[in-house]
This record gives sequence, structure tokens and C-alpha cells, in this order.
Amino acid sequence: MAAGEGIEFNFLLNDISQNLSQEELDSMKFLCKDIGKRRLEKLSSGLQLFQALEEQDKLSKEDTQFLAKLLSNIKRSDLEKKLAAFHRGGGHLQQPTCEVGPNSHDLNVAIDTISDNIGKDWRNLARKLRITEAQLQHIEYNYPHDMKRQIESALTEWQRNKGSDASVDNLVAALRSCRLNMVADTVEEEVNESRFSEKLLFCIQLVKVI
Repeated sequence: MAAGEGIEFNFLLNDISQNLSQEELDSMKFLCKDIGKRRLEKLSSGLQLFQALEEQDKLSKEDTQFLAKLLSNIKRSDLEKKLAAFHRGGGHLQQPTCEVGPNSHDLNVAIDTISDNIGKDWRNLARKLRITEAQLQHIEYNYPHDMKRQIESALTEWQRNKGSDASVDNLVAALRSCRLNMVADTVEEEVNESRFSEKLLFCIQLVKVI
């Protein structure tokens, strides 16, 4: 594989990784049990999962069938089409790739951090994010004894409502409006740390190719 082609393939994997939600990543990990339970538990991004698949010879520029199957199973035909377009283009990207930065992965990290730290104040945050009382009651009915799932469901509902306008900055601003500054600070720290880890892993993959 030529260095340039390998770099483009890693750009593609990075692009796919950035567009996976936490739920989708968990579903993909569930289908990759051969990696081993302990290691799977440590994988926090698509890039890390793809690296593990490459080490097991289940993913390469020349063979992306297993990844295509995973994307099909989680019903991400849009990402599956990107993969197919890469092959049709002879191993070259057919559209600009995204850079590591504010994205769905950042939101997943923020939501996880809030779920772990906010406690009983989550309802105030949900109301600030314009989750209705009816929605709150429905969430509490679905998960009566699981506060973390309640929080995750409320934030996921907010993310769905906002669509592409959902951002970590929105969440941090809402937290500060609720005077939950310590939680807001923790979110910013965790997101920044996660971005650094993603960039580091991406750079390591590029160095391996070069």
C-alpha cells in the first residue's frame, strides 16, 4: 500500500468514527466479541475499535467487508456508502473528510460525563434544555430505578430535537445557567482530554502508514 493511499484510508476511518454515536459504537463492539471482553470495555471510540480490527486482520484498505457488515447491522447506510465510494474511487476519497474537532463523539463524552456527575439536578438541566414535563414523566416511567439511564435518555432526546445544532457548548451553557459550574468544568475537561487522545491516536496511525 502506498503511503498516500494509507493516509487517505485512515482519514476515511477517522471520518466514520467521528460520525458514530455512542449507542452505535456499543452495537458495533457487541458484534466484535473476538476482540475480547476486557479490551472491548476499554475501547471508547470508533478509531480504537478499527485499530483493534486491523490488528486482527479483519480490516484493511483492501478488505473492508467486515466493517461494511458492521455499518449495515447498525443501519448506517450513509457511512457504508462512503466506504463503497472509497473503493469505487480506487482507494481515494470522493469528498472532503472532517477534521478532529467538535462532533458527535464530543457530545457522547459530554453526555456520559453529565450522566456520571449531575445527580438529582438532572431535571433542572432537562427543563433548561426544553425537555417537556410529559417527556420527563415518560423517561422516569421507562427507567424508574435507574437515574443514569434517565439522564442519558433526557440528553439523547435533547440531542435528537436539536439535530445538527446540538453542541457541547450548548450543554455547558445550560449547566452554568443552572449554576452547575463544577459539572460544566468537568465536561470541558473530559471533552478536551478526549479530543487530545483522539488526535494522538490518529497521528500514531498516520505515522505507521508513513
